[in-house]
Amino acid sequence: MTKRTNPFIDDFLPQSKIHVSLKKYDKHSTDNEKRLKKVYEKTLQMLFNGAKKGTTTETNNNLQDSKVRKDKKKQLFIGKDGNLLHSGCLIETQSIRKNCHCGVTSETKCAYCEFVLCDSCLHTCAGCEQVYCNKCLFVGSEGSEICVSCYS
Repeated sequence: MTKRTNPFIDDFLPQSKIHVSLKKYDKHSTDNEKRLKKVYEKTLQMLFNGAKKGTTTETNNNLQDSKVRKDKKKQLFIGKDGNLLHSGCLIETQSIRKNCHCGVTSETKCAYCEFVLCDSCLHTCAGCEQVYCNKCLFVGSEGSEICVSCYS
């Protein structure tokens, strides 16, 4: 079966896209040259201003980063334009003693899930020798305790 013919073929005029800029429209006009020169100068000025702003913010960020690196803890912030800023430092909370699930107060936390552990509930990984809770450890083939990170 053949394709159905277009009933609107008589009304169809082929169209082509043509871009007409001011430069083509007013090719010999002096006003056009002045307008293009203004646009060029404005663009150039915006580029220079942006470059100046970039150098001042980079130096400010470097100064703030040097302060943050002393603590070895830093925090990323989202700026007004949506970009990440490497400024500020992580506010460290004071060591607050919390209760373990068995009721004993302790400061020790699991290295994987940060669950509070007392001395009787903590287990040491044979691979990395960090402290973990019983949920974050597996018993190895030789009976040694291996954490979730070292197991995989």
